[in-house]
Amino acid sequence: MDYIDIENIYYLGPDGSNATLAMKKFLSICNIKAKNQISQKTIKSVLESIENDFSSFAVLPIENSIEGIVRETIDNLLKIKDKDIKIQGELSIPIKHLLLSKNDKVNKIKKIYSHPQALAQCSDFLYKNLPDVELIDVSSTSYAAQKVSVSDSFDIAAIANESCADIFNLNILSDDINNEKDNTTRFFILGRKNLQKNNKGKTSIIVSTKNKPGALCKVLEIFYKHDINLTYLDSRPSKKRLGEYIFLIEIEGYNYEYKIKTALEELMIYTDFIKILGSFQIYLI
Repeated sequence: MDYIDIENIYYLGPDGSNATLAMKKFLSICNIKAKNQISQKTIKSVLESIENDFSSFAVLPIENSIEGIVRETIDNLLKIKDKDIKIQGELSIPIKHLLLSKNDKVNKIKKIYSHPQALAQCSDFLYKNLPDVELIDVSSTSYAAQKVSVSDSFDIAAIANESCADIFNLNILSDDINNEKDNTTRFFILGRKNLQKNNKGKTSIIVSTKNKPGALCKVLEIFYKHDINLTYLDSRPSKKRLGEYIFLIEIEGYNYEYKIKTALEELMIYTDFIKILGSFQIYLI
């Protein structure tokens, strides 16, 4: 297969984040050659970068098996104005958290930095071993490790992955501290260029139902009638009127398949708004 040459690929950084691992996997699996791998501090800035860079791709987390949907990703996907930017692929990365610090003893730790989801995913370990420490939210696990590495304090730690220990020269105080050992995060790769579509596929849409009784049921009945399997359903406030919601729906199959194309056309009758976020391959690692 020929390589896809692009100038830039953007991801939620800094280097060492789980998004970094996902980005590198996408480059390998999808045969993409990127001149520059550029980390951004926020999900919003990742998407703003790709909107202004027409030959680029972006990698973002969408869902964790423990904590659920990454709502910041969904909220910012809704704000994308360029209709040519679509989800082009999906893969899942196993997540393994470690406690990292400059010192070598857990009982010396007074503050712990990490992403809010990582802190939640390690709550059992923290409650048992460090119940009195201050937990501080930051934008990513790798930024937490970076913050600890440049600090003069030896009483702070970060929850991050193993690669951060090497990148930022930190000691591993405790290994594999997840509440649940089967912990994975699902990532999307987005861009204007279409990636390969074969094997198992998925279509992701966002809809706003009409403000009538049973409107959502009508939407779900369409998928049932056409024998289409829903793999995900979630609601978000529309942020326009109190009590009004939009729905993220993911279904098995590609949008060019007859039954899915027909179902999406029927959805127009029962929705005020529909946006296809992408129809894409599920990559396995």
